[in-house]
Amino acid sequence: AGKVLPPIDATHSVAIAAVEAATKALASAILVITTSGRSAHLVAKYRPRCPIIAVTRHPQVARQAHLYRGILPVVFDKEPLTDWLKDVDVRIIHGLQVVSKKGFLKEGDQVVVLTGWKSGSGYTNTIRIVSVPKNLDSSFSVLS
Repeated sequence: AGKVLPPIDATHSVAIAAVEAATKALASAILVITTSGRSAHLVAKYRPRCPIIAVTRHPQVARQAHLYRGILPVVFDKEPLTDWLKDVDVRIIHGLQVVSKKGFLKEGDQVVVLTGWKSGSGYTNTIRIVSVPKNLDSSFSVLS
């Protein structure tokens, strides 16, 4: 019981790896950029010891995320940028700002970030570990 038999898809593998990375790095949160919510749901399946921050543009996805253990949904309602990487960066910053204001994160906390390599569902394949900076404003960049 509880074992995942191979083969599994890439998104599933990344979810498992993110939970493991969060455990090993003593991360304060796992932040997932998600379109459909599936990536966040898969992370929740493995019950990490830290909250899962699901940043999405879709209010329905955010509402559905409440049904899963440990997911804190954040709706990002700004228009998408033409530069995909910059758009991801802005959403990560927004998620960090929202949960920092709620007291979930503080300066210096480690956060495991899951993103996709292009827009849409089914492309989650990137894990990064970032440290929460002192000033979370638009000048901060996760990518640099």
